[in-house]
Amino acid sequence: MIDWIKNNTTLAIAIYGAVLSTIALVWNIYNSSKDKPKVKVTAKFGFTSSAIGTSGHLLIVTAVNKGKRSVYLSSMGLRSRKDDLLNLNTIGLPCELKGGGSHSEWFEVSKLKKDRQYDFGWFKDATGKMYKSKSIKKKIENYFKSSNVKKELVK
Repeated sequence: MIDWIKNNTTLAIAIYGAVLSTIALVWNIYNSSKDKPKVKVTAKFGFTSSAIGTSGHLLIVTAVNKGKRSVYLSSMGLRSRKDDLLNLNTIGLPCELKGGGSHSEWFEVSKLKKDRQYDFGWFKDATGKMYKSKSIKKKIENYFKSSNVKKELVK
């Protein structure tokens, strides 16, 4: 092996350089994939009450940045088939969502239309990239079914 390197010094240096370059390329790709914002969106029901006596059910849409790099959230909403229902009552958008941070916005469930099919909750960042939650079709349907049952029981 040493004799081959002595006889082919230029070729040995070229192979060594190619191996190091490949390792450096793989390392840079790995690091850049870890350095991206990784936003996970969830949609869950919640409840609120206040000292004035107002209360209601909410559909809370939360974005969590599991990456290291910050992302700037600009808008949020619900997707209903091909249409987007924007939340015009956002309290903290636009905002910077730092690595490890979270941000929540909500919809009053009583203001959602029962005859609409809601697919998922979403947040968009400043570049227009959309981060989606899992499907909320069943959650919404079950909520409206259970609220109808409760109203009938009260009568």
